[in-house]
Amino acid sequence: MIRRILVTLVAFLVIGGLAVGLSLLTPARVPASATVDLPRTTRMTCLQSGDALAYSAGTMTATATESGDQVFSRTGSGLFAGVDGPFVIGADALAVAGIYAAGPARTFAPCAPAATSGTIVVTEPGDAELLITNSDANEAIVDLTLLGPDGEVAAIGARGIAVAPGVSRRIALSVLSPEGPVGVSFRASEGRVAMAAVNVEGRAARYVAPTRPALEHLIGGVPPGASDVQLVISNPREERADITVTALGATSSYELAATADLSVEPMSSVVVPIAESLGGEASAIRVESTQEVAAGVVVSGPTGSPATLVDVEAAPELAATTMGGALQITNPGTDPVEVKVSAGEGFTLTVSPGTTVVQVLPLAAQQLITVTADDPVIASAATSEATGTIIVPLGGVADEPRSTGRAELDAHLR
Repeated sequence: MIRRILVTLVAFLVIGGLAVGLSLLTPARVPASATVDLPRTTRMTCLQSGDALAYSAGTMTATATESGDQVFSRTGSGLFAGVDGPFVIGADALAVAGIYAAGPARTFAPCAPAATSGTIVVTEPGDAELLITNSDANEAIVDLTLLGPDGEVAAIGARGIAVAPGVSRRIALSVLSPEGPVGVSFRASEGRVAMAAVNVEGRAARYVAPTRPALEHLIGGVPPGASDVQLVISNPREERADITVTALGATSSYELAATADLSVEPMSSVVVPIAESLGGEASAIRVESTQEVAAGVVVSGPTGSPATLVDVEAAPELAATTMGGALQITNPGTDPVEVKVSAGEGFTLTVSPGTTVVQVLPLAAQQLITVTADDPVIASAATSEATGTIIVPLGGVADEPRSTGRAELDAHLR
């Protein structure tokens, strides 16, 4: 009994000593978390060959996708003539770029980041082919879903398309879906790709960039006097989509008569002529839907190549290297916006809510246009010739407010 009492007493003394000792220890200092600026960089793929019109506040470096050779390097705005595509532009700041191709028919092909999914809307698949480029270091596997006028099109060879690193593949749309309109939804099960619809050899030049299905699209750049304008919508969902289309014109916003009671059946595409409803006004088109859809606007002149416009993101600071022409600025908000424009000379415009203004600028081989507004706007610059209409969208270049992240030092990481 006495021994048990002694053992218990010793145990209590040991535990008490440990408790006192631990209380005297100074805890290790935990490093405070810090808020840091996340890097703002750009990596985009340019699919076409031609003259590169590019702008970045940082340094841009372009490299060929297949060989890795440097194509050009520049800080600021520049025109780089006769560049062979595809190539990748990397920049240490936000950048905007596109490829102008002259010749019998003019086209402008915006450069864009590679993506894992998207949808391309095409009015005439018989004249077009898909251009798929893998600018990454790993193989990409792509599946296509074709949304035709009467529903999904079952096409042999549309699944499991393998694209090796640095390689481009062309696939004739006429083989996959002979009748238009058609929406081509793509999804990469491995890797990512840059993709567009381009003309087949011997047909009118065209370039159709991908867009993402969404409940709302804001498509700017319909020039004044356009006599052939078509709205193309593809519904990749299993439910019918009810559509509301609004034009943001010269004096007001209004719903288009041509698209009243418009709906798109599941897994299908429609095309609607809207030029008559626009009445020749410079406009932006807002598409709202009950289901996520893809949308585009095709602007064609009497001759030359058509221009296909897709959704753009409104921003308070926009810029692009353009060829001058008709600058269009649209205010999609609910309050008037004061806009400062720099294009050789500076000037200020006031844009009423839900409207589009036009300012004609001198034509130039290269003209940097910057737009700064109180609230987000969209803008583009258009030039028209017998060989086609070129519409250059301005892209967001604002570095502020910068994205921030919380950083903590972990002493256990080595």
